Amino acid sequence: MPYREDHAGIYVIRNEHTGNGYVGQSVRMRKRLADHFNLLRKGSHPNPHLQHAFAKYGENSFSYNFEVVCEDVSDLDSLEEAYLTGEAVFDDTPVYYNISNTAHVPMRGRKHTARTKEKISASKIGRVEHVTPEYRSKLSRAQISRALSDDKRRARTRFIVNNPHLSYAERGRQVGVDTSTARKLALKYTPLKEILNG
Repeated sequence: MPYREDHAGIYVIRNEHTGNGYVGQSVRMRKRLADHFNLLRKGSHPNPHLQHAFAKYGENSFSYNFEVVCEDVSDLDSLEEAYLTGEAVFDDTPVYYNISNTAHVPMRGRKHTARTKEKISASKIGRVEHVTPEYRSKLSRAQISRALSDDKRRARTRFIVNNPHLSYAERGRQVGVDTSTARKLALKYTPLKEILNG
């Protein structure tokens, strides 16, 4: 199961070249982000602003973060709208690619009918499955390379990894990220401590 550790919450797809981003919500953030990037690579993302930026700056200019992890999915709409309307802000994302400043998820709490599922399944017949272990490894290496090429992000990650005696919350406060982001960075980059400190 590729998304067995998925979480509900608010995510941001960020253009590292401009600092602009796309904020979204999902009950399965990892899967939703994979869907976004698949559409962007195909040139068929429904958001023209994000698609244009992706085509202009290239995939290597884009990263993502799980900004808020939610225990209660009923909070997702209000949290997303707070960011879209400016009531809440991400320090390093001044402008959003989002078209609307309201959050609306029409399928939440509903299920596709058996007939709709058959149509979706039929539409995928004949497609080449490209998500191989090698492909995942390539994406992971590219993401790590992007993250470590930014001096500010590298310093922030280095502090989180090099101070395991502090709680995730304390490490997050020291570098200006939330607790879940600090935890994610620690788990992801601790095995790469030698590279971070090199």
